[in-house]
Amino acid sequence: MKTLKFNLLLAVVLGLFQNNLWAAASTVMDSTAVAGPVLGTDYKGNLSIFNWLIVLTIILMIAIIVMAGTLMTLLKSDYFKNKLKELSSKTNSLILIITTGALLMSSNVHALNYMGPGEGEKDGPWLLVETTDLLALLVIDVILLVVVLYLRRLFGQMLGMVRPKAEKIEEVPVLASLKKVNQVLTDAVPIEEEHKILLEHEYDGIQELDNNLPPWWVWGFYATIVFAFIYLINYHLLGVSDLQIKAYDKEVKVAEKEVQAYLNKMAMNVDETSATLLTDASDLSAGASIFAANCVACHKSKGEGEIGPNLTDNTWIYGYDIKEIFKTVKYGTANGMPEHSSKFNPIQIQQVASYVLSLPQATGLAPQGTIIEK
Repeated sequence: MKTLKFNLLLAVVLGLFQNNLWAAASTVMDSTAVAGPVLGTDYKGNLSIFNWLIVLTIILMIAIIVMAGTLMTLLKSDYFKNKLKELSSKTNSLILIITTGALLMSSNVHALNYMGPGEGEKDGPWLLVETTDLLALLVIDVILLVVVLYLRRLFGQMLGMVRPKAEKIEEVPVLASLKKVNQVLTDAVPIEEEHKILLEHEYDGIQELDNNLPPWWVWGFYATIVFAFIYLINYHLLGVSDLQIKAYDKEVKVAEKEVQAYLNKMAMNVDETSATLLTDASDLSAGASIFAANCVACHKSKGEGEIGPNLTDNTWIYGYDIKEIFKTVKYGTANGMPEHSSKFNPIQIQQVASYVLSLPQATGLAPQGTIIEK
């Protein structure tokens, strides 16, 4: 008991000495430190974690008080007074853990700042909790948890000293349970009762047993019958689900739509480096519509030219190739030809460029340019 009291006193003294030492160090650092940049701290998040740690601390302290009171009641008896000496070494270990925790903990709880009226930011926390405060509180909770576990162990040991050991109940072997399951699934007759199911006929000294079919097999057979009726009604009578041919046809149609969507997407990747001359009637018709709505004001309806040059003769200013015409329509030119990339998609530009190359020669403006069509 003297050793126990000495360890408790040592823990208190070391804790007070350590707190004073950190307080003095903090005072010196505050007086000599140079103001530096303040790192942003998530005070709202820290305060939320701080609240949960405080709740955990309260729960652990209540558990320690309850368990310690119960242990003190048991220790008052003469029986446990004699046993206390045997547990003194374990108690000393607990005191050593608490002392070590007190030495490792810093007194950074002084960093907690309560915000007065008008001091905090709008919608800010009422208490500024630093990360060091959370670490200190976490160490306290760990130490309290160790104390709770230790007291629980002591309480269990004390109860084991006075409570008579309960007789062990014989557990049912797992093998017996497996045998019962096997009996339900197979309906097998034990060997010692096989004489009850022997058939009368015999062949070469071999007799036949009149065993029942295994229940699992019978259940599976009934399940196939039920499945057959469901299949018949679902696929053939009501037609809720599709048969293989119909399902295949649907999948083919879905795949064709996906392929067409992919081709349409890839077609939009056309630019002045990959444009090709379109000769399909539908493409030329679409190009003619675009030309009539956007180009006739400068090039006239037949492409003979008015403000813009004649598009039907054999001379070209900016190139006669489909790629060059695509580029001219897309980006425009410096002498008044506007850009059309903001109006048309690449397919439409390719269509109208192909339509221009399909125009027959028409009498109009005099030839311009020096590039002769091949």
